[in-house]
Amino acid sequence: MPSFKISRASQKGKTWQAKGINPNTGREMTISGGQKGVKVGPKNRSKGTVKSFMARHGEPKTAKQYVNAKLWKGTKKIGDTVNIPPSLF
Repeated sequence: MPSFKISRASQKGKTWQAKGINPNTGREMTISGGQKGVKVGPKNRSKGTVKSFMARHGEPKTAKQYVNAKLWKGTKKIGDTVNIPPSLF
């Protein structure tokens, strides 16, 4: 599984970015997401907001959705490495 390192975003208007190697092309890619100004991580959210987020978005279908779900659930945070299944690229 490809590993992507999550860090603060350098792109305007984004909160996080994840850099790693795309398994389909072999090139480095950057995935960015999150709304600027919104805190990332479980300490900033209640269980109700996480449950509501997961109900709205369902199972991730893309690499970006996968990373975003991990951040919302609190299983990953800025500075962690996430292994993304190749089927999501």
